[in-house]
Amino acid sequence: ALIEHLLSDHVLERLRAAQGVLALLKPYGAARLEAACARALAHGSPYYRTVKTILATGADQRADVSAPTPAAYGRTRFTRPATELFADVTPSTSTHPQQDLLH
Repeated sequence: ALIEHLLSDHVLERLRAAQGVLALLKPYGAARLEAACARALAHGSPYYRTVKTILATGADQRADVSAPTPAAYGRTRFTRPATELFADVTPSTSTHPQQDLLH
């Protein structure tokens, strides 16, 4: 699936990456390579370097820890809901619009 993803767009540009992933078959074996590719796809990082790092660190052999969801991060200090960002702004009736910006 990872090779198909790599070759689905810009085939000539991604051919080397696909060949690199396939070359990892020899030192690591089919089972580990498949597990590493599945893990890379699950984490949204279908790249040769990601697969290579997963194999080098042995992450393919550990229990899969799913990618954190945005809800897992909680609300951070500076994030605002879209309704707050795009709320209707009522025009000021003041004769000093620059002062309104300061308040």
